[in-house]
Amino acid sequence: MTDAADAHPLARHALLVLGMHRSGTSALTRVLGLCGAALPRHNMDAADSNALGFWEPQPIVDAHDRFLSEAGTRWEAIADYPPAMFASETAAACRRILADLVRREYGDVPLFILKDPRVSRLMPLWRPVLGELGAAPRIVIMVRNPLEIAGSMKQRDGWGEHRALMVWLRYMLAAERDTRDLPRCFVGYGQLMNDWRTVVDTISQQLGIAFARRDSAIELQIDGFVRPDLRHHRHQADALLQRDDIAGCVKLAYRCLTDATEAGTVDQSALDEIAGALDEAEATLARMTHRKAGAAPVRKAAQETDNKPEFDDTLTALMLAEIEQAIGLAERAERTLGEIRATWSWRLTKPLRALGRMLGRRGRPMTP
Repeated sequence: MTDAADAHPLARHALLVLGMHRSGTSALTRVLGLCGAALPRHNMDAADSNALGFWEPQPIVDAHDRFLSEAGTRWEAIADYPPAMFASETAAACRRILADLVRREYGDVPLFILKDPRVSRLMPLWRPVLGELGAAPRIVIMVRNPLEIAGSMKQRDGWGEHRALMVWLRYMLAAERDTRDLPRCFVGYGQLMNDWRTVVDTISQQLGIAFARRDSAIELQIDGFVRPDLRHHRHQADALLQRDDIAGCVKLAYRCLTDATEAGTVDQSALDEIAGALDEAEATLARMTHRKAGAAPVRKAAQETDNKPEFDDTLTALMLAEIEQAIGLAERAERTLGEIRATWSWRLTKPLRALGRMLGRRGRPMTP
């Protein structure tokens, strides 16, 4: 079935840069923007974790987060987003908002860049939007060693390694699965940092996009911020593949995606098997944690996974990731409470809270 955006006779191009957070999507987006693709009018502000800027449309990012919150999930969720989420009235309303925001952020330019890592998992939301706008999607999937991403997520957000690896896996599986019928290419983070010119040429050739600007002044500007010496959290591929404490599903997915950056094609069947094992592990974990039968679900799950080392490996990784996520949420709540208690308003109202507690105790009936 041909997508509506591709069928439009005068379709402009929407260049979607997909990939996990901290995977180099910001650097690539800035490069492509300098080469002539239109960036949004209202960019997300730079931060200490990304001083060169994110190049993401802040109103669209906000719309994504509202949609995810209303759907009962979030951008960092480990569980896959259910297909029904994209068929809801909430999704339909969000699509109308996104279409309007694209018009505001990009006008009617013939080539624009949409970059927000969340789009990696929200392609079912976006494809009808791009079709309505007559914008043909062209996909670039950024691939970076997940150990490097885990290190960056730990530094920025305090994430545990298992959590970062499993969220990376979900992002990459969704980005690959939901773009199979679209023109796309895979770009390695190391490729971008070592030779951005070849990367831009590859994107242009594989996606049929002609970039309007590419003079010596632009190239010199790009050379100033795309440099190997500015790369943080370096890890060789072997550092991931030789780790016994990292799940085989993460290793295999990284090998498949890395091969795709070299060959241009990806082993879809292998990635589908990984996704199937991950979905099964999530279902098993849900049974283990939500039933009220005490240890029985755990024993049953253990029996079901006998003689399935690959599945057991995935289930273990998922359990560790969920534990790290729970710890992270608890720590965030504790920090937030500490910040509230440190405010002047909290200090000034302390006597009133104490008085309320005292009156509450006095108002209780005496126990005979």
